[in-house]
Amino acid sequence: MTLRSTSRNHLLLVNPAQALWLDAQGQALPAPPGAAAGVRVVADLVEETHVRIEVPGLMGGDRQSFIQVQYQTLLPDVPLRASWEAASAQPLLPKPFGLHAVGVSSPALMGQLDALVQAQYPIEGVWTLSYLMAHWAARQAHLPRQGWLLLCLCLPYGMRMVLLHGHVPVFSRLLLETEPELQAREVALTLKYLADNRTIERDTRPQVLPMDPPPELRQSLQNQGLALLPAVAPRKAASLLAEVLALAGRRAPGQLAAVGLRRHHLAQRARQGLRAATVAVLLAGLAGLALQGQALLGGAEQSRARVQQAAGMEAQAQALREDLARRQINVPLLRLAMEVQRQELQQGLDPAQPLWMLGQLLQAHPQAQLVRTEQALRAQACPSAQPAGAEAAPAAPANAALQAEWQFEIRPEAGLLPRQRQALLEALGQSVAAWPQWQVQTDPVRLEGSTALAGGLSSTTDATASAWRWCLAPRPAAAVGDPS
Repeated sequence: MTLRSTSRNHLLLVNPAQALWLDAQGQALPAPPGAAAGVRVVADLVEETHVRIEVPGLMGGDRQSFIQVQYQTLLPDVPLRASWEAASAQPLLPKPFGLHAVGVSSPALMGQLDALVQAQYPIEGVWTLSYLMAHWAARQAHLPRQGWLLLCLCLPYGMRMVLLHGHVPVFSRLLLETEPELQAREVALTLKYLADNRTIERDTRPQVLPMDPPPELRQSLQNQGLALLPAVAPRKAASLLAEVLALAGRRAPGQLAAVGLRRHHLAQRARQGLRAATVAVLLAGLAGLALQGQALLGGAEQSRARVQQAAGMEAQAQALREDLARRQINVPLLRLAMEVQRQELQQGLDPAQPLWMLGQLLQAHPQAQLVRTEQALRAQACPSAQPAGAEAAPAAPANAALQAEWQFEIRPEAGLLPRQRQALLEALGQSVAAWPQWQVQTDPVRLEGSTALAGGLSSTTDATASAWRWCLAPRPAAAVGDPS
């Protein structure tokens, strides 16, 4: 169990004997702390009353009005009162439920609170020791969750007894007696009183948990025939009283002090929250300024880099101009040549690949001989390939890109028979048509396909029959990638 307290908060234990100032660890202070220290007030007085309020199925303002009326009826003229169940634990639907409440009406406690308010002590809250003991028991995993349990906390001035039913406090008594035998007898008499008043059934034997008991008290309780639980040692404090007192805080149930009584403490918390928010805003602003400064520095660095790059490019350009002037190169003519290369020559042909393909073709057909080959850029590739009678193609614009064409002539070997000549021509046509990068525009296979083959030796000696001429143009990019 962790003690949720700080060194700045102090405890004021108000009891019938003498009010005790304690530090956050439950150790006695020689003198009251300064007014700047926060104070948690714990009341351990005889004037303590426990009641149960039966709330019918009401909602909203009607429910709260009914609870306030019951407070006035069951706890009349009691200035300090609170319930064990928090407001958040109340059912949302209009159904009956019960509240366990405690009230303290003590002139000694009110006098102590008035003195703290006049001294401007920040009062964090007021709790009863019985509720803190019940809160401590609810946090112990080894204690039974159901049934009746009687807590007996030994104090320097006596003993506080708290009866729990399902970990809910329903009865408490302060015994101003320090003799162990008398304390044990009063515990037995208290249980008999509860049975006589039908608070518990007569055949019910509540379990008793002595807290920090001396050996004599435990032996005396056993002599009374009570059902004792094993002793519990403190975990985070010097004594169980200090451990119980350390539970006083915002999470402890049964806050008795009203808002007006805690105004100094609430104002102090509000100031602390404002300081924390101000610090957070300042840190966020500083972080934003730092990021903005880094962005500005980065932009300035980029600007300097661009200026240096522009200066370097200007120096290179000046060096090129000086070199051209020293070599006496005509700059306008050089620009014209570069423009011609960009617009025209880059659309030209690579002569190595066509010659390689043509060499492979002739190697596969030794009866064929190459007469000539020519590559050129023209406004229209292979214009002679237009069919007869077709309309003339419109003239290309002056700034239109030139088209590449490739022409070559092949002559068959002399002495071939007509059928051998026709077979060689068809084989050459199939090989040329299979080139993926080129598209046949002028095909001699179609030109000679309409002529009749003559039997025997051919006497034809015209120029068109002596050589075959192909004219090719590059295929479009989409057609090259299509295997069909």
